Amino acid sequence: MEVVVANNAPQKTTSISVESLDHISIAVPDLAQAIDLYREKFGCVVSNPMELPEQGIRIAYVGLGNAKLELMEPLGSSSPISKFLENHPAGGLHHFCLTTNDVSEAAATANNSGMRILGGDTLTIGHHGKKLFFIHPKDTLGSLIEIEETLAKDN
Repeated sequence: MEVVVANNAPQKTTSISVESLDHISIAVPDLAQAIDLYREKFGCVVSNPMELPEQGIRIAYVGLGNAKLELMEPLGSSSPISKFLENHPAGGLHHFCLTTNDVSEAAATANNSGMRILGGDTLTIGHHGKKLFFIHPKDTLGSLIEIEETLAKDN
């Protein structure tokens, strides 16, 4: 897409094609307590906890219609979530996840527009089998953003 600016010089826009909000991730010091909160105080359906040792976390999902909350508890002191909780002992918003149809193109667009991808140029495969990457919060006004592919079965 080209946009004509006031001086009539065309400029190419470089934006990631976002489809939807997939989830909001909340770091919690106690997953069982967080599950109880969302079940008892908000009446939400919450998945059974899953351990993801390769990521150093235990998670549960809170269903919210078209999106979900991802509750994340660290499995040990080397977990990135442990480091987050050192600065936010009560827990809090860790990141949010947007979906796109072409995650490779989205990563290239992010790189070309000067955004830093955490972990370098290699896309990660999440526990759900989808390709994803994270954009450094210093490039997104302080928010850690996950970009995840939309699989055909999601549409």
